[in-house]
Amino acid sequence: MKKALVLIAAVVLFAVAATAQNATFEGFLQQFPKASLPFSLGEQDLRSQLETRAANLPVAKATRLGWEYYGFLPSLEENARESRMPVYPEPVAMLETADNYAVIYNTGRSFARQYKTYNVAIFDKKGNFISSRCIGGVNPTTLASATINENLEITVKEYSVNWEKNYSTNGIEGNVINSITPISTYIFGGSVDATGSFNWQNTPVETLESKVATK
Repeated sequence: MKKALVLIAAVVLFAVAATAQNATFEGFLQQFPKASLPFSLGEQDLRSQLETRAANLPVAKATRLGWEYYGFLPSLEENARESRMPVYPEPVAMLETADNYAVIYNTGRSFARQYKTYNVAIFDKKGNFISSRCIGGVNPTTLASATINENLEITVKEYSVNWEKNYSTNGIEGNVINSITPISTYIFGGSVDATGSFNWQNTPVETLESKVATK
């Protein structure tokens, strides 16, 4: 019986490895909804994610990237090394220019709490990986929106979330967002390999003052 189980496990692992090896770049791109440039992750859309959670409304189950395509996103391996929690990449959008493809994906680990981290990965037309970076996110105390223009230049705007009741003591459920306050703006070059100081933290900060103090 044990030998049979070992054999079955070996066959399954072999099938998994074979499927991953057969994954194509075209198939990878097809995992992402096609979108046009300029592309925007708007602050109001990000805010609505928090308001949905605060109102305790149903949240649509995220569509996850097929595991056989993980190899096209080298940053997933680095992301996994930084935390023991599993990464469940969510395809968001696929963008195309004359020379490049760009895919937007979310690597937030806690979909139920609406903690999301948005990333972009750039490829040439042959499917060669060029670069990737975080471009936005949402958690109960901070939003980071992003716009990408026709030259793949990225503008990130970071906001503090101001709740009617103090978030650190009252939490999110049943709470109401009064406003969002701009904190910083970052612009990255079209090649997406320019050095920048935008460092998104998936976990919420306690106050605006503590957030500003880290700048």
